[in-house]
Amino acid sequence: MEKIKLKLGEVLQLSHEINGLHNSETGEVIYQGFLNQNLSIILKYELTDCGEFLTKERKKIESLRDELVKKYGTEQDGVMSVKTYLEYKDDEGNVTRSVNPKYVELDAEYSKLLDQEKEVEFPEITLQDLKDAGKTKDQYRTLFKLIKKEGTK
Repeated sequence: MEKIKLKLGEVLQLSHEINGLHNSETGEVIYQGFLNQNLSIILKYELTDCGEFLTKERKKIESLRDELVKKYGTEQDGVMSVKTYLEYKDDEGNVTRSVNPKYVELDAEYSKLLDQEKEVEFPEITLQDLKDAGKTKDQYRTLFKLIKKEGTK
């Protein structure tokens, strides 16, 4: 197994790239997931461990994000949220919008969280593994950082 330091934002991205991601409202596949590609059984086995670790980390990050939403948000119809914009109506009915300062604070704090680093263990993935995986529409921006280039140790 190899090790790499990734920012938590990259950990979230890699979790989706390896495990797959579906839109919870529509069921649309956003990422098929590298684990669902045509991979050797050994690589799938090793990636499954990595994928499980990433899923646990994703859940921790999502929990921290939810805490920030509770901190800066308001409850409406039983749902906590932070509006990006606030709308105001004047006496004549004209609507003006301005950025919600609570959203700005939440965004800054969440960005700071996502910039923290985490060490991730992952199996060796080679260019041949990518070739064997076949064609995909998935964009593996973070996964590509893990690829072992020929001639490197």
